[in-house]
Amino acid sequence: RQNQFIGDFTHELKTPMTSIIGYADLLRRNTLSKEDADDAANYIFSEGRRLERLSIKMLELIVAEQEQLELVPTSPSEIIKNLIIHLEKKYNNQSIYFITELGEGPCMLEPDLFTSLIINLLENAKRAMPDGGTISISSEITKNGCIVSVSDTGQGIPAEALVHITEAFYRVDKARSRAHGGAGLGLTLCAKIAKLHNGSISIESQVDRGTKITVNLEGGAV
Repeated sequence: RQNQFIGDFTHELKTPMTSIIGYADLLRRNTLSKEDADDAANYIFSEGRRLERLSIKMLELIVAEQEQLELVPTSPSEIIKNLIIHLEKKYNNQSIYFITELGEGPCMLEPDLFTSLIINLLENAKRAMPDGGTISISSEITKNGCIVSVSDTGQGIPAEALVHITEAFYRVDKARSRAHGGAGLGLTLCAKIAKLHNGSISIESQVDRGTKITVNLEGGAV
């Protein structure tokens, strides 16, 4: 359990820390406009606070094996929109573009874990498209919570690997995963977060055509 915690937590730190370092470097160079500098500073602050909250929650959920979350009314679409605002330029630079279809309204979620869920799904899609492509994100409010889907136009997952894809440290292509910083934990964490919201995760994929991951979260309606 300790090894699992270290692996999970390191994975969760990587993406926001990369963003924080990148934004801090831009501020350090003094090349940003006042508006962009303010946005960068706000993003560094918000991600730092999220990491602080997430570290506490990871300790509670994995070390203490706490299974009861404090769910609060949260708008899935607002979280997704905010993430895209800050990730879009980075993804566009790699010829990856977003298509969104987001249903409005709140449901009962743990906001920081939901944010981690979406980041993991987006990063997983990005790694599947080293030559660029499209990520489609949809969300809808249901009578029991919400459903979120993330589709990519990437390399796809072989049928024999789908049964293992949410296992900790499992990597379809080990060499490619290492080259892109993947530790084989992203979908494991997504499945865990879904389970903590009384939900589930399903994966459809075709080699060379792409993957669609659907997460059904049933933490409750507002």
